[in-house]
Amino acid sequence: MKEKYLEELKELLSEYSIKNDEIEDILADYGEMIDDALSKNMSEDQIIKMIGSPEQVVKDLSEEFEKDEEYIYIHRGGHKKRVRKDNRLTALMPFISTIIFFILGFGFDLWHPGWLVFLSIPIVAIIINAFDKNSINGLVALSPFVALITFLILGFGFDLWHPGWLVFFIVPVLGVLSGFKTMRFISFLTAVAPFVATITFVLVGHYTGLWNPIWLIYMIIPMIGVLHEKSAWKVIVLELSFLIAIGAYLYLGYQYGEWGYGLFAFLIPAGVSILLSDDSFLVINVKNKSSWLLFLVLAIVYIGVGVLYSQTWSYLWMIFLALPVYEILKHAPKDTRLVACMPFIATVLFFSLGFFWSFWAFSWMAFLLIPMVAILKNAR
Repeated sequence: MKEKYLEELKELLSEYSIKNDEIEDILADYGEMIDDALSKNMSEDQIIKMIGSPEQVVKDLSEEFEKDEEYIYIHRGGHKKRVRKDNRLTALMPFISTIIFFILGFGFDLWHPGWLVFLSIPIVAIIINAFDKNSINGLVALSPFVALITFLILGFGFDLWHPGWLVFFIVPVLGVLSGFKTMRFISFLTAVAPFVATITFVLVGHYTGLWNPIWLIYMIIPMIGVLHEKSAWKVIVLELSFLIAIGAYLYLGYQYGEWGYGLFAFLIPAGVSILLSDDSFLVINVKNKSSWLLFLVLAIVYIGVGVLYSQTWSYLWMIFLALPVYEILKHAPKDTRLVACMPFIATVLFFSLGFFWSFWAFSWMAFLLIPMVAILKNAR
């Protein structure tokens, strides 16, 4: 019993920044306690109750010691293996990056984009520290840097600041993928649909100028949303109502040029949804009246302004980001709201600065607000 107890206690203590001689002193003290208890013919349960389990002992001592972050645990074949992290490369990267930067600058006059080598500092740290536990989490952690480098290459190399900014969508998409194992497939599709729709909308709109009717791509969001309905016949009826509405809109638009009146066709799926459901409208809970009213107001503004001023289709879509922000502000814990809202705020800042003032070369820095706010929040 004594040997097993001390061995387990030693293994737990080794996870903390404690000198070997201090660990030996702790083990010696508890070894004496066990010997004393055994001399009094105490049972194993009585001894554990008196001195505490190894886990409890370490928990009581943990306030005095910091976890040793130089070690990681790798799970293989059901066994936990303790290995030392090699943080030497992480510590050297600022110096290596500086050396490479000056070589590129003085040797080849590549001060720009040579400064990008400094991104290797956080990238190397993430590769070393993030990929040992979960590869998808490592990809999520790397995605902002991959997106930034790709964006800068597209911008400085090909002057594609817009629509090159769409590469930043890999950050939330990979975030969704990281939870794929715990999600239903339909839930996964619902989560990625807004990003797929926006990427398609912006790319096709930018290169063809067909902001209308390409905005219809956003119909995939509610059309995927209705797949959550358990009744198969309701799903079929709702999907058909969307297809009929889209067909009627396109027919009135192309045949008669009545794009404005064609929008009334979307009252078909709206009415069908209300008739088939007691508590939901498409994918919005009508019991939550404020959310429904906000959606209605945004839809009216988007369509109304778009019909009156066709050039607004290319940027007015940003108002729909108010929906997730509103839901976050309403339901998320107060201390997490700003962090959760920052991706949407950063997207609006980035696109607005780029689209209205052509600051694509600099507006990408708006996305740095996301990790900055998260760091400030966690540093409290």
